[in-house]
Amino acid sequence: MDRPSTSQQSVDKVEMFEVREHVPYQAEITRAPVTYDEESGDAYSSSWDSAWAAICQLFNLLHHMQIAIVVFCIWHFALTSSPNGTISNLQLHIILAGTGYQLFLVEAILTLHRHNSWSSQLSKDSKRIVHGCLQIIGSLFVITGTFLGLAEVDMKISTAHGICGVIALVFCLISFITGIIALFSSKVRLMIKSGPVKILHLAVGLFAICMGLVTMIIGFNMDYYSSSQGGLATALMVFVTMILGYVLVQPILNLISTTRNVM
Repeated sequence: MDRPSTSQQSVDKVEMFEVREHVPYQAEITRAPVTYDEESGDAYSSSWDSAWAAICQLFNLLHHMQIAIVVFCIWHFALTSSPNGTISNLQLHIILAGTGYQLFLVEAILTLHRHNSWSSQLSKDSKRIVHGCLQIIGSLFVITGTFLGLAEVDMKISTAHGICGVIALVFCLISFITGIIALFSSKVRLMIKSGPVKILHLAVGLFAICMGLVTMIIGFNMDYYSSSQGGLATALMVFVTMILGYVLVQPILNLISTTRNVM
């Protein structure tokens, strides 16, 4: 029996390839953590991972709403508390310091959160840039607002709100400085090791935001605010406490992982 020629074998191989190419796609049953789209080749997370990510983003969105509510209430009180419509240093202190801590500095921390609704798609470098810009703006607001508050009381600090506010201001400035050092030490390889500076920046930043939000909670509980706002003051204290607890989670995890890597 004659053997098929070489050209005939090539044709058969081509025909076999064409037949196999049109076989309907059958996904392999594997333990891979991702799923691949047949046409585009894109990788997708498993159903459980996608559902958990969606829940985390929803939870994050609810906290953004809480932040917006607190900032709105701060501005509304400061702009309407004076009967003749004037804005004193105290009102400016409430607006600037409250906005600096509750909006810009809290959002600066949430920028680095893995499930943050508006920054999760950014690259690491982009997140650092946005984080730094928000921290600069927030620090300027806090510095200006704190000194306006001190000017209102002639630099006399006698309340828990004032003491905590000054402590928060000091650690906010230290966090800002250490953040700049950590950024440039990792980029240009300075003599300063970036690991310990990053740990210091995280630790000081955590303490600064804690003291800043605790200062706000104390402020909402003061007679100047609570006497006219009633139940709203209690609600705002609960909101700020919830925001503080949520904001601390990711930085604490980053601090632990960074400390382990350095050690």
